[in-house]
Order: sequence, then structure tokens, then C-alpha cells
Amino acid sequence: MKYVIVALFFGLTLNAQNKKPVANKTTVADSLAAAPKEDTTDYKAIELAEKRQFGVYTRKPRKSDKRMKLCMNLVAPEAQLNLCINDSICKNPEMFKVLFSQREADSNFVLVYVDAFTKADDKPACDAGHETKLFFIRWDLKTNKCSWKQRTVSSCMKAVTNMTKEPIQNWDGNSVLVLNYHRGSTAFVEVKFDPKQYKLGFQSAADQ
Repeated sequence: MKYVIVALFFGLTLNAQNKKPVANKTTVADSLAAAPKEDTTDYKAIELAEKRQFGVYTRKPRKSDKRMKLCMNLVAPEAQLNLCINDSICKNPEMFKVLFSQREADSNFVLVYVDAFTKADDKPACDAGHETKLFFIRWDLKTNKCSWKQRTVSSCMKAVTNMTKEPIQNWDGNSVLVLNYHRGSTAFVEVKFDPKQYKLGFQSAADQ
């Protein structure tokens, strides 16, 4: 009888050891519920970088900074730069273009044109308005850092009226680009960009 009891005990022990633990089943719903509430991955930046493509787009606010940003991906043979600037007005631009690019040693000087239809639900008067900006960027290809200046030449949201004679996006890149715009009351502004003196960037009477 004792031998039978011992045999049954060892049989039950071996059977318990041979049983595999039941795997935890995770559904798609469980994964989504456990995922962070905010995705901080900039998929558009990744897409442009993988394609080595110039582009300008809007990045939604993140918890860290809570600011909407206007981002641009600049491309050179040996480097790429993703530059993001706080901007909640010039959103999801429909038109963007590199108007000028000149390299000198490790520096690349770039003039970028960005234009977006005004997108403001609380200001229907601006439904047909535009938000237009130009960026002059000095990009150090060796360190992949940059300095930049911007000019708002049209903004329905900020009451800036573009008075430039010719469409900016059609500039030939060789002549002096002259920008004219009206900024509130009697503030008429004229800004120039001379491709022969590109290092000076934007020039205006106020800069002289």
C-alpha cells in the first residue's frame, strides 16, 4: 500500500511539472489602453528624412512644450536638418519652396518660402486669407545647427497685408527680391534679399 501511495505521489508531481504555464493573452484593445496617451513620435519628420526630401509641415502640441510648431526638413548631400519653430498661425501650409540656396565651406545659406491658407474657426472673415512667411537660415553642415530669421509678409490673423508686386514664389533667384507689406496703421515695410550679398540675409531700412 505504501508503494502505491508513493508511486501516485511521484506521478502527480511529474504531471504538474510537465504542464506548461498558460500564456497571458493580450488583445489589441489592451495594447491601445496601455499605450501612452500622447504619441511623441514625429512621423512626418521620419518620413521626410527617410526620403531625404524637403518639406514644411505642422507638428501638433506635445505635453512637454504644449506649443504647435511649424517644422521644415532641409536636405544637403551629407546632412539633414529638421527645424521646428513655435507657430500656431501658419498651419499646414499648402505651398512651400526653397527660393535660394548657396553653400560656402561648411555653411549652407537657405531662403525658404511658406504659404498657408488661414485656418481659424473663430475668425470667418479670414476664410480666404493667407499666412505667408520667409525664412533665412544659416545652416552649419558640420555641427548640424543653424541660426535663422523670419519675416511675415502676409497674415490675416495679424493684419499684415502683402503688397509685393510679383508673386514671391515666382522669384527668379538672381535679381534682388523686394518684399513690400503693410503692418498696421501706417507701417509700410520694405525688405530686400540680394542673392549677391546673401550672407546679409534680409535687409531693410530698420537694419541700416
